[in-house]
Amino acid sequence: MFTDKEINKIFSWLPYRDSWPINGNKKGNSIEYYYGEMILRFKNNPYFETYYAQEGGVTNYLEFICYPRISKLYNGNSISVYISLCAPLAVYGQTSFHKTSDGCGYNFIEVDSVGIITDDKLKEIETEIKNILSENNLLMIDQEYAAKPLPKEVAANLESENLNKGNQYLHGLFQFSD
Repeated sequence: MFTDKEINKIFSWLPYRDSWPINGNKKGNSIEYYYGEMILRFKNNPYFETYYAQEGGVTNYLEFICYPRISKLYNGNSISVYISLCAPLAVYGQTSFHKTSDGCGYNFIEVDSVGIITDDKLKEIETEIKNILSENNLLMIDQEYAAKPLPKEVAANLESENLNKGNQYLHGLFQFSD
């Protein structure tokens, strides 16, 4: 999928190639310019509600929590979608989500849920998510790739500096820092 050099750049929050148009480490980065239409499609989708959880401020990815259009308040299964700001890649998986008038809660997806949607209420949402990601030329990370072990130095860095601790590629590619 990517060379070792490109992967190590992503693990370091850098664009995987010099030609990649987004660099969160520079002023005036182009997240909205590059992904603006896709972001709007997630936020204003007729098939599902979306909680736009991460906008790239303290992450190296965008995060969308997508759930059925039952009401603005929700407690149940959802699909979390992560889109890298360092390379054209994405991942999604089923997780639980609750949204009340006081706030919301959810967890980072587990490797064993990457690309797996078991809740039938989410199947139409999954299809729409796949369409959005495909139309934006994003490479989908599969479970096998997500489960690859991180180099020890990268895992140690995640342990000391990041909130989504882990020792697999999923955790190195999609990092949250405080």
